[in-house]
Amino acid sequence: MKKKAKKKGPGKAKVGSRNKTRTKRGTRTMKKTVMALQYTPAFFQAEKAGQWYKPDIASALREGLEFGLNRRLKSAAHLMKEGIAHLMMMTDLQSDFRDEGRLAVKGTDEVVLRTCVRLINGTVEDFYTGLMFSLDGHPPYHTSFDYYWRDKDGHALNLSKLGGAAILNLVDEKKCVFEALAFGPQGPYSIGFYQARFDIKDSVEYWKYLQKTGQGPIWVFNSHCVIATDGVNLHPLLAETIAFICGARSLQPTIISKGHLANTDWFGPLEPCRPDTKHAQGGFQKGIIDTMKLFETVEFVGVAEDFCDYNMKRQTIKDLTGTPYLGKLRFITDGTAPIIPNAKHVVEQNDQARVAGVKFIDHDTPFAASV
Repeated sequence: MKKKAKKKGPGKAKVGSRNKTRTKRGTRTMKKTVMALQYTPAFFQAEKAGQWYKPDIASALREGLEFGLNRRLKSAAHLMKEGIAHLMMMTDLQSDFRDEGRLAVKGTDEVVLRTCVRLINGTVEDFYTGLMFSLDGHPPYHTSFDYYWRDKDGHALNLSKLGGAAILNLVDEKKCVFEALAFGPQGPYSIGFYQARFDIKDSVEYWKYLQKTGQGPIWVFNSHCVIATDGVNLHPLLAETIAFICGARSLQPTIISKGHLANTDWFGPLEPCRPDTKHAQGGFQKGIIDTMKLFETVEFVGVAEDFCDYNMKRQTIKDLTGTPYLGKLRFITDGTAPIIPNAKHVVEQNDQARVAGVKFIDHDTPFAASV
Protein backbone atom coordinates (compact mmCIF):
# COMPACT_ATOMS: atom_id res chain seq x y z
CA MET A 1 0.00 0.00 0.00
CA LYS A 2 2.79 2.39 0.91
CA LYS A 3 4.96 3.69 -1.93
CA LYS A 4 8.66 4.42 -1.85
CA ALA A 5 9.69 8.05 -1.76
CA LYS A 6 11.42 9.55 -4.76
CA LYS A 7 14.92 10.69 -3.89
CA LYS A 8 15.24 13.97 -5.80
CA GLY A 9 16.27 17.05 -3.91
CA PRO A 10 17.37 15.53 -0.61
CA GLY A 11 18.03 17.79 2.32
CA LYS A 12 18.57 17.61 6.03
CA ALA A 13 17.39 19.53 9.00
CA LYS A 14 20.13 20.16 11.54
CA VAL A 15 20.28 17.06 13.70
CA GLY A 16 21.36 16.78 17.30
CA SER A 17 22.69 20.34 17.48
CA ARG A 18 22.25 23.18 19.94
CA ASN A 19 22.02 26.68 18.49
CA LYS A 20 21.46 30.06 20.07
CA THR A 21 18.42 31.39 18.27
CA ARG A 22 17.83 35.12 18.11
CA THR A 23 14.15 35.95 18.51
CA LYS A 24 12.36 39.24 18.83
CA ARG A 25 11.58 38.16 22.39
CA GLY A 26 15.20 37.39 23.29
CA THR A 27 17.99 34.90 22.73
CA ARG A 28 17.73 31.33 23.97
CA THR A 29 19.39 28.01 23.37
CA MET A 30 17.17 25.60 21.51
CA LYS A 31 17.83 21.89 21.21
CA LYS A 32 17.01 20.43 17.80
CA THR A 33 16.99 16.68 17.45
CA VAL A 34 15.02 15.73 14.37
CA MET A 35 15.10 13.18 11.60
CA ALA A 36 16.60 14.12 8.24
CA LEU A 37 14.40 15.81 5.70
CA GLN A 38 13.93 13.98 2.40
CA TYR A 39 13.21 17.32 0.73
CA THR A 40 13.90 20.79 2.09
CA PRO A 41 11.36 23.42 1.03
CA ALA A 42 12.74 26.90 0.40
CA PHE A 43 10.96 28.32 3.45
CA PHE A 44 12.26 25.66 5.81
CA GLN A 45 15.08 26.34 8.24
CA ALA A 46 15.23 24.49 11.55
CA GLU A 47 16.20 27.73 13.32
CA LYS A 48 12.85 29.27 12.38
CA ALA A 49 11.14 26.99 14.90
CA GLY A 50 12.52 29.28 17.60
CA GLN A 51 11.92 32.58 15.83
CA TRP A 52 8.98 34.97 15.79
CA TYR A 53 8.18 36.09 12.27
CA LYS A 54 5.38 36.66 9.78
CA PRO A 55 4.89 33.45 7.77
CA ASP A 56 4.75 33.69 3.97
CA ILE A 57 1.80 31.40 3.39
CA ALA A 58 1.32 32.23 -0.29
CA SER A 59 4.93 31.43 -1.19
CA ALA A 60 4.89 28.18 0.80
CA LEU A 61 1.67 27.04 -0.86
CA ARG A 62 2.92 27.97 -4.33
CA GLU A 63 6.10 26.04 -3.70
CA GLY A 64 3.98 23.07 -2.70
CA LEU A 65 2.00 23.35 -5.93
CA GLU A 66 5.18 23.36 -8.01
CA PHE A 67 6.66 20.52 -5.97
CA GLY A 68 3.54 18.45 -6.58
CA LEU A 69 3.62 19.17 -10.31
CA ASN A 70 7.33 18.43 -10.68
CA ARG A 71 7.09 15.21 -8.70
CA ARG A 72 3.78 14.28 -10.31
CA LEU A 73 2.29 13.75 -6.88
CA LYS A 74 -1.22 12.43 -6.65
CA SER A 75 -3.78 14.48 -4.78
CA ALA A 76 -4.82 13.46 -1.27
CA ALA A 77 -8.24 12.50 -2.61
CA HIS A 78 -6.66 10.27 -5.27
CA LEU A 79 -4.44 8.54 -2.71
CA MET A 80 -7.42 7.87 -0.48
CA LYS A 81 -9.22 6.19 -3.37
CA GLU A 82 -6.18 3.93 -3.62
CA GLY A 83 -6.47 3.07 0.07
CA ILE A 84 -3.73 5.35 1.39
CA ALA A 85 -5.38 7.21 4.25
CA HIS A 86 -3.36 8.71 7.11
CA LEU A 87 -4.31 11.77 9.18
CA MET A 88 -2.38 13.96 11.59
CA MET A 89 -4.30 15.76 14.36
CA MET A 90 -2.49 18.78 15.86
CA THR A 91 -3.81 20.29 19.09
CA ASP A 92 -3.24 23.98 19.89
CA LEU A 93 0.21 24.49 18.36
CA GLN A 94 -0.31 28.24 18.58
CA SER A 95 1.83 31.29 19.26
CA ASP A 96 0.61 31.94 22.80
CA PHE A 97 1.65 28.43 23.87
CA ARG A 98 5.16 28.75 22.43
CA ASP A 99 8.21 28.80 24.70
CA GLU A 100 8.02 32.59 24.95
CA GLY A 101 4.26 32.93 24.52
CA ARG A 102 1.71 34.53 26.83
CA LEU A 103 0.98 31.13 28.37
CA ALA A 104 4.23 29.38 27.61
CA VAL A 105 4.51 25.60 27.41
CA LYS A 106 8.22 24.90 27.39
CA GLY A 107 9.16 22.63 24.51
CA THR A 108 6.40 23.67 22.13
CA ASP A 109 8.85 25.07 19.56
CA GLU A 110 10.72 21.77 19.44
CA VAL A 111 7.43 19.87 19.12
CA VAL A 112 6.60 22.06 16.13
CA LEU A 113 9.99 21.42 14.53
CA ARG A 114 9.61 17.64 14.83
CA THR A 115 6.02 17.84 13.61
CA CYS A 116 6.97 19.86 10.52
CA VAL A 117 9.77 17.48 9.57
CA ARG A 118 7.50 14.46 9.90
CA LEU A 119 4.76 16.17 7.87
CA ILE A 120 7.12 17.09 5.05
CA ASN A 121 8.62 13.61 4.88
CA GLY A 122 5.18 12.07 5.03
CA THR A 123 4.13 14.20 2.08
CA VAL A 124 7.18 13.12 0.06
CA GLU A 125 6.44 9.49 0.88
CA ASP A 126 2.78 9.46 -0.21
CA PHE A 127 1.69 9.00 3.40
CA TYR A 128 -0.42 11.88 4.71
CA THR A 129 -3.78 12.41 3.09
CA GLY A 130 -5.41 14.42 5.88
CA LEU A 131 -4.52 17.25 8.25
CA MET A 132 -6.55 18.43 11.22
CA PHE A 133 -5.71 21.09 13.81
CA SER A 134 -7.42 22.90 16.66
CA LEU A 135 -7.21 26.59 17.49
CA ASP A 136 -7.89 27.81 21.01
CA GLY A 137 -9.62 31.20 20.91
CA HIS A 138 -11.23 33.16 23.75
CA PRO A 139 -13.27 36.35 24.13
CA PRO A 140 -11.54 39.16 26.12
CA TYR A 141 -13.33 38.04 29.29
CA HIS A 142 -13.17 34.29 29.80
CA THR A 143 -13.72 32.18 32.90
CA SER A 144 -10.22 30.71 32.57
CA PHE A 145 -8.52 34.14 32.65
CA ASP A 146 -7.11 35.44 35.93
CA TYR A 147 -8.65 38.91 35.58
CA TYR A 148 -12.11 37.38 35.13
CA TRP A 149 -11.96 36.91 38.91
CA ARG A 150 -11.93 39.75 41.48
CA ASP A 151 -11.36 40.06 45.22
CA LYS A 152 -13.76 41.73 47.69
CA ASP A 153 -12.37 45.15 46.77
CA GLY A 154 -12.80 44.60 43.04
CA HIS A 155 -9.12 44.03 42.25
CA ALA A 156 -8.43 41.43 39.59
CA LEU A 157 -6.57 38.20 40.24
CA ASN A 158 -3.12 38.50 38.67
CA LEU A 159 -1.09 35.37 38.00
CA SER A 160 1.64 36.99 35.91
CA LYS A 161 4.19 36.66 38.73
CA LEU A 162 2.74 33.50 40.25
CA GLY A 163 3.53 30.94 37.56
CA GLY A 164 0.64 31.80 35.26
CA ALA A 165 -1.80 29.19 36.59
CA ALA A 166 -3.98 28.54 39.64
CA ILE A 167 -7.00 26.54 40.70
CA LEU A 168 -10.22 27.78 42.28
CA ASN A 169 -12.17 25.85 44.91
CA LEU A 170 -15.59 26.89 46.19
CA VAL A 171 -15.49 27.87 49.87
CA ASP A 172 -18.73 29.85 50.32
CA GLU A 173 -21.61 28.78 48.09
CA LYS A 174 -24.00 31.43 49.40
CA LYS A 175 -21.62 34.30 48.63
CA CYS A 176 -20.15 32.55 45.58
CA VAL A 177 -16.60 32.89 46.91
CA PHE A 178 -13.68 30.77 45.74
CA GLU A 179 -10.22 30.29 47.20
CA ALA A 180 -7.41 30.63 44.66
CA LEU A 181 -4.42 28.32 44.99
CA ALA A 182 -1.18 28.90 43.10
CA PHE A 183 1.64 26.37 42.83
CA GLY A 184 5.03 26.50 44.49
CA PRO A 185 7.89 24.08 45.16
CA GLN A 186 6.07 22.72 48.21
CA GLY A 187 2.73 22.39 46.43
CA PRO A 188 -0.45 24.53 46.21
CA TYR A 189 -0.75 27.60 48.46
CA SER A 190 -3.53 30.12 48.97
CA ILE A 191 -3.32 33.48 47.21
CA GLY A 192 -6.70 34.87 48.31
CA PHE A 193 -10.45 34.71 47.81
CA TYR A 194 -12.30 35.71 44.66
CA GLN A 195 -15.65 35.97 42.94
CA ALA A 196 -16.43 35.83 39.24
CA ARG A 197 -16.70 39.22 37.59
CA PHE A 198 -19.88 38.17 35.77
CA ASP A 199 -22.84 35.98 36.80
CA ILE A 200 -21.43 34.85 40.13
CA LYS A 201 -24.19 32.27 40.66
CA ASP A 202 -23.36 30.58 37.37
CA SER A 203 -19.73 30.28 38.46
CA VAL A 204 -20.94 28.12 41.35
CA GLU A 205 -23.01 25.98 38.99
CA TYR A 206 -19.99 25.60 36.73
CA TRP A 207 -17.83 24.46 39.65
CA LYS A 208 -20.52 21.98 40.72
CA TYR A 209 -20.73 20.58 37.19
CA LEU A 210 -16.97 20.05 37.09
CA GLN A 211 -17.14 18.21 40.41
CA LYS A 212 -20.09 16.09 39.31
CA THR A 213 -18.33 15.03 36.12
CA GLY A 214 -14.95 14.36 37.74
CA GLN A 215 -13.15 17.24 36.02
CA GLY A 216 -11.68 18.73 39.17
CA PRO A 217 -11.53 22.42 40.18
CA ILE A 218 -11.77 25.51 38.00
CA TRP A 219 -8.40 26.30 36.39
CA VAL A 220 -7.38 29.88 35.70
CA PHE A 221 -4.40 31.14 33.70
CA ASN A 222 -2.78 34.22 32.29
CA SER A 223 -4.96 35.52 29.48
CA HIS A 224 -4.08 33.79 26.23
CA CYS A 225 -5.31 33.15 22.70
CA VAL A 226 -7.68 36.11 22.77
CA ILE A 227 -9.63 36.16 19.53
CA ALA A 228 -8.25 38.66 16.97
CA THR A 229 -4.77 38.75 18.58
CA ASP A 230 -1.54 37.27 17.24
CA GLY A 231 -1.58 34.66 20.00
CA VAL A 232 -4.31 32.67 18.23
CA ASN A 233 -2.14 32.08 15.16
CA LEU A 234 -0.48 28.79 14.41
CA HIS A 235 3.27 28.65 14.98
CA PRO A 236 4.59 30.33 11.80
CA LEU A 237 6.80 27.40 10.72
CA LEU A 238 3.87 25.03 11.09
CA ALA A 239 1.60 27.40 9.17
CA GLU A 240 4.08 27.44 6.26
CA THR A 241 4.50 23.66 6.39
CA ILE A 242 0.75 23.08 6.28
CA ALA A 243 0.46 25.50 3.34
CA PHE A 244 3.21 23.62 1.49
CA ILE A 245 1.45 20.28 2.01
CA CYS A 246 -1.92 21.70 0.98
CA GLY A 247 -0.34 22.85 -2.28
CA ALA A 248 1.57 19.64 -2.91
CA ARG A 249 -1.42 17.34 -2.30
CA SER A 250 -4.40 19.59 -3.16
CA LEU A 251 -5.46 19.07 0.42
CA GLN A 252 -7.86 21.12 2.55
CA PRO A 253 -7.19 20.82 6.31
CA THR A 254 -9.93 20.47 8.90
CA ILE A 255 -9.84 23.33 11.42
CA ILE A 256 -11.44 22.90 14.85
CA SER A 257 -12.26 26.08 16.78
CA LYS A 258 -12.60 25.92 20.55
CA GLY A 259 -12.62 28.14 23.62
CA HIS A 260 -15.04 30.80 22.44
CA LEU A 261 -17.76 30.15 25.05
CA ALA A 262 -17.05 32.61 27.88
CA ASN A 263 -18.46 30.68 30.84
CA THR A 264 -16.72 27.33 30.39
CA ASP A 265 -13.24 26.14 29.63
CA TRP A 266 -12.66 23.95 26.61
CA PHE A 267 -9.54 21.84 27.01
CA GLY A 268 -10.40 19.01 24.62
CA PRO A 269 -11.22 20.28 21.10
CA LEU A 270 -14.18 17.95 20.72
CA GLU A 271 -16.32 19.27 23.57
CA PRO A 272 -16.32 22.13 26.13
CA CYS A 273 -15.88 21.25 29.79
CA ARG A 274 -19.55 22.19 30.32
CA PRO A 275 -21.74 21.57 27.27
CA ASP A 276 -24.04 24.35 26.05
CA THR A 277 -27.08 23.09 24.16
CA LYS A 278 -27.86 26.62 22.96
CA HIS A 279 -24.63 26.88 20.98
CA ALA A 280 -23.93 25.12 17.67
CA GLN A 281 -20.57 23.88 18.96
CA GLY A 282 -21.67 23.46 22.55
CA GLY A 283 -21.89 19.68 22.42
CA PHE A 284 -19.69 16.79 21.38
CA GLN A 285 -18.33 17.27 17.86
CA LYS A 286 -19.21 13.83 16.53
CA GLY A 287 -18.46 14.91 12.98
CA ILE A 288 -14.76 15.21 13.83
CA ILE A 289 -14.68 11.62 15.07
CA ASP A 290 -16.56 10.47 11.98
CA THR A 291 -13.91 12.14 9.82
CA MET A 292 -11.16 10.32 11.72
CA LYS A 293 -12.87 7.01 10.96
CA LEU A 294 -12.21 7.56 7.25
CA PHE A 295 -8.46 7.10 7.81
CA GLU A 296 -6.35 4.02 8.39
CA THR A 297 -4.28 5.77 11.06
CA VAL A 298 -4.69 9.00 13.04
CA GLU A 299 -1.56 10.50 14.59
CA PHE A 300 -1.73 12.93 17.51
CA VAL A 301 0.60 15.79 18.43
CA GLY A 302 -0.07 18.93 20.45
CA VAL A 303 0.18 20.85 23.71
CA ALA A 304 -0.05 20.90 26.58
CA GLU A 305 0.46 17.21 27.28
CA ASP A 306 -1.38 17.46 30.61
CA PHE A 307 -4.21 19.75 29.48
CA CYS A 308 -5.56 20.17 25.93
CA ASP A 309 -3.51 17.41 24.28
CA TYR A 310 -4.48 15.06 27.11
CA ASN A 311 -8.17 15.92 26.78
CA MET A 312 -8.17 15.60 22.99
CA LYS A 313 -6.86 12.08 23.37
CA ARG A 314 -9.22 11.36 26.27
CA GLN A 315 -12.29 12.48 24.31
CA THR A 316 -11.25 10.44 21.26
CA ILE A 317 -10.51 7.31 23.30
CA LYS A 318 -13.81 7.62 25.16
CA ASP A 319 -15.84 7.79 21.96
CA LEU A 320 -13.97 5.00 20.17
CA THR A 321 -13.69 2.54 23.07
CA GLY A 322 -15.25 -0.77 22.14
CA THR A 323 -14.82 -0.17 18.41
CA PRO A 324 -12.09 -1.31 16.01
CA TYR A 325 -11.28 2.35 15.34
CA LEU A 326 -9.38 2.63 18.62
CA GLY A 327 -6.56 0.64 17.05
CA LYS A 328 -6.14 3.33 14.39
CA LEU A 329 -4.81 5.86 16.92
CA ARG A 330 -1.11 6.73 17.06
CA PHE A 331 0.27 8.90 19.88
CA ILE A 332 3.60 10.53 18.94
CA THR A 333 5.56 10.46 22.19
CA ASP A 334 7.92 13.33 21.31
CA GLY A 335 5.10 15.28 19.68
CA THR A 336 3.90 16.91 22.89
CA ALA A 337 5.20 19.02 25.79
CA PRO A 338 3.82 19.29 29.33
CA ILE A 339 3.21 22.04 31.82
CA ILE A 340 3.73 19.51 34.64
CA PRO A 341 6.04 16.67 33.48
CA ASN A 342 4.93 13.09 34.13
CA ALA A 343 1.53 14.16 35.44
CA LYS A 344 -0.26 11.21 37.04
CA HIS A 345 -3.40 11.49 34.90
CA VAL A 346 -1.31 11.51 31.71
CA VAL A 347 0.72 8.46 32.73
CA GLU A 348 -2.45 6.57 33.68
CA GLN A 349 -4.21 7.44 30.42
CA ASN A 350 -1.21 6.38 28.34
CA ASP A 351 -0.95 3.07 30.19
CA GLN A 352 -4.64 2.38 29.62
CA ALA A 353 -4.39 3.44 25.97
CA ARG A 354 -1.55 0.98 25.31
CA VAL A 355 -3.59 -1.85 26.79
CA ALA A 356 -6.59 -0.81 24.67
CA GLY A 357 -4.57 -0.98 21.44
CA VAL A 358 -3.35 2.56 20.84
CA LYS A 359 0.12 2.52 19.26
CA PHE A 360 2.87 4.83 20.54
CA ILE A 361 5.47 6.05 18.04
CA ASP A 362 8.16 8.74 17.76
CA HIS A 363 8.33 11.55 15.22
CA ASP A 364 11.08 9.67 13.40
CA THR A 365 9.38 6.27 13.39
CA PRO A 366 9.43 5.03 9.75
CA PHE A 367 6.05 5.42 8.12
CA ALA A 368 5.86 1.72 7.27
CA ALA A 369 6.24 0.94 11.00
CA SER A 370 3.58 3.51 11.91
CA VAL A 371 0.77 1.67 10.17
